[in-house]
Amino acid sequence: MPVDLSVFKDAAPYRGLKEPDWKILAELLREIGREAGAAVFKENDPGDGFYWVRSGKIRISRQVTPEGRREKQEQLLTVLTAGQIFGEMALVDGEPRSADAVADSEAVLFFLSHSDYEKLKRENPATALRIQDMLVVTLCSRIREANRAFETIRFWCT
Repeated sequence: MPVDLSVFKDAAPYRGLKEPDWKILAELLREIGREAGAAVFKENDPGDGFYWVRSGKIRISRQVTPEGRREKQEQLLTVLTAGQIFGEMALVDGEPRSADAVADSEAVLFFLSHSDYEKLKRENPATALRIQDMLVVTLCSRIREANRAFETIRFWCT
């Protein structure tokens, strides 16, 4: 059964996708629900695909041990909302998850598995290339955001 992707169509990162791409994705993506507090994945889990947030909030964080402490603490990286994607690094590099993803509120997600993406590359290479372009735009945006955060940290530490 096709999924409703309307929340994504007008968002900036997805503007390169064409109507046939959306139809293909609607057939490939699998809907997943998560209750508030439920894990989507944990750091070091296998990177088996990526997620699209249809509704709700997803908290992306890591458990770190601050200098001079023994107990781990949560390092919040971001909170994602409807229209955003996450877990895309695993699709690009095939490495394990680099952070935890937990539903901060009840959430509806769409999942594109690595195997479905590989199938998409074989059967619809133009759509796969546009998705890859969208992933690159998303990754670049996140790197720029991290750079700004480091600049702020450097400013406050000098």
